Amino acid sequence: MTATVSLLTDFGPGSAYVGQMHAVLRRLAPDARVVDLAHDCPAGHVEAAAYILRRSAPHFPEGTIHVVVVDPGVGTSRAVLAARTEDAYFIGPDNGVLAEAAADAEVRRIESRALMAVEIAPTFHGRDIMAPVAARLALGMDLAEVGPRAEPLRVPPQRDLEAGGVTGRVLLADHFGNLVTNIPFELLAQVGGPGGAVRVRIGAAFIDGLVETFADVAPGRALAYIGSGGNLEIAVNEGSAAEALGLGVDTEIRVEPGSR
Repeated sequence: MTATVSLLTDFGPGSAYVGQMHAVLRRLAPDARVVDLAHDCPAGHVEAAAYILRRSAPHFPEGTIHVVVVDPGVGTSRAVLAARTEDAYFIGPDNGVLAEAAADAEVRRIESRALMAVEIAPTFHGRDIMAPVAARLALGMDLAEVGPRAEPLRVPPQRDLEAGGVTGRVLLADHFGNLVTNIPFELLAQVGGPGGAVRVRIGAAFIDGLVETFADVAPGRALAYIGSGGNLEIAVNEGSAAEALGLGVDTEIRVEPGSR
């Protein structure tokens, strides 16, 4: 069966760096299907990349090899890891980016020099280490060949209720200007209690209650809703929340119980 390799980076759409990773994969594993999951992850934003990976990986075919190059520590002593779950493989830096999607996986440090490029650029481990290893896994190499076992990945602590609410931040501003936060639906349900009513504060804006669709509010109005990834999102009907509210990645957001 033809293997699938997914690429998630912060290189930017149309980047030559993405093309170079494709070239390595094409040269070493020409029959592999390469899927560009996303290349517009906020630069160096490990939490945003971890969110995208966790929400996207379940939709891929079994055995997909997910390569994540969001790596602000590239070239330092941080390890490069390869992990295997029952359904997929994951390759990326040891900075937490794999922790949520590959929790409880078999994890190994990529140390076999024979699997890497002849020359390794200190600032491009995605091309020179991760892509070659992904290609070999796509060809059927056993994970044990990459190197020794590493400590199991630890999922970062989840957000908690605090003083009658929860405080989070914006992870992503998508193409439409919708603001994706790091507050999951499960936590919102706890904030709202049995009635489910919440009040959202983001920047200078206050939004009372959650809606299901953009059309539930008038054009130009801001709304809060649970996005397709399961987290709280902020949007403007027929507009851009990022532009209308003047907000973006890492903006703080506070959710408290609303009036019923």
